[in-house]
Amino acid sequence: MTLPSDHARLLEAVADELAQVRQELGGVETLVGELTRHAPSQDRPHILTEAQSLDVLIQRVEALSGVLRSLGGGVAPARAVAGVTLTDLAARLNLAEGEPTAPTANAGDLLLF
Repeated sequence: MTLPSDHARLLEAVADELAQVRQELGGVETLVGELTRHAPSQDRPHILTEAQSLDVLIQRVEALSGVLRSLGGGVAPARAVAGVTLTDLAARLNLAEGEPTAPTANAGDLLLF
């Protein structure tokens, strides 16, 4: 797949911006970790659950940056999305491309400590 050079440059620039956002989110994640250690013990389970949503957000930003970088490099959309390891995000991106996907199972809440 060949893109006009201005499209490829734009996709690369957006991917770079998302990579920068990811770096800044990493700083926020570190700050949340520090603040969590100072939270009252009865509040920590809830705070840790919320902190996990920040981790998922970081993974989504990384995945989107990778897709855009692949598209900017001329990779076909289906192949660019195939590299996304977050199943729910990959399914949404495939639907955006008109690709049929198998329904994803709801795994429920997950707590990682």
